[in-house]
Amino acid sequence: MEHIEKIIVYIEFDHEEIEVGELVNNKNDIYFKYHLDFIKRGLEISPIKLKLNNQLNKASSIPFDRIENKRIHMHSAAGIIHDNFRLSNIDYGHLMDCAFTLEKNVIAYEKILRIAAFNVFAHNRDDHSKNFAFLMDSNGGWKVAPAYDLTYSTSSHGFHSTTVAGESKNPSKKHLMELGNYFKIRNASKIIDEVQEVVNNWKMYSDQSDVSEESKRRIEKAMLKK
Repeated sequence: MEHIEKIIVYIEFDHEEIEVGELVNNKNDIYFKYHLDFIKRGLEISPIKLKLNNQLNKASSIPFDRIENKRIHMHSAAGIIHDNFRLSNIDYGHLMDCAFTLEKNVIAYEKILRIAAFNVFAHNRDDHSKNFAFLMDSNGGWKVAPAYDLTYSTSSHGFHSTTVAGESKNPSKKHLMELGNYFKIRNASKIIDEVQEVVNNWKMYSDQSDVSEESKRRIEKAMLKK
């Protein structure tokens, strides 16, 4: 892949391109590199539109809650289960229950497990209930929305916003498997291993992108604790 030094990303809104948001700590490159590999691993992710720019460094994703000029009905997990995301006590198990109830398909469990696995292995602790969503089509059918805000992130208290089988400080594969076993996800171990393989490629992603040496060291250190 061609080395990308600076990226500017636009979202499409009502047929117009709108530049949004200045990035901090190379978050665009971190997100972009993960995004490319996850497409191959079965995790539906909010699409991104990239444009190169040698002076600006901004990013966003293409909204998944609209098709052309028509809005798709969307509910965040926070809204649909009445969770105060600032004072939340939800678990990924609650998200699995919600996803299954809406989709009426066991595949919903797998979708949430993949997201949970990424957030655990990639040290994304900003996994609050507004960062999960569900979409309803014109026939009233619900599905888990494409994943978004998937990147390295810490928190002021060092805990995940959403617990993993009750663990929020140091969740691991053990806790992910507890979720998988409880919800009888037959291929839980395979899903978790696939996600971990992507995250383990972090050094390759960071070497190919414009991630600062400080960010590389900090993120790698956090991942080594898993």
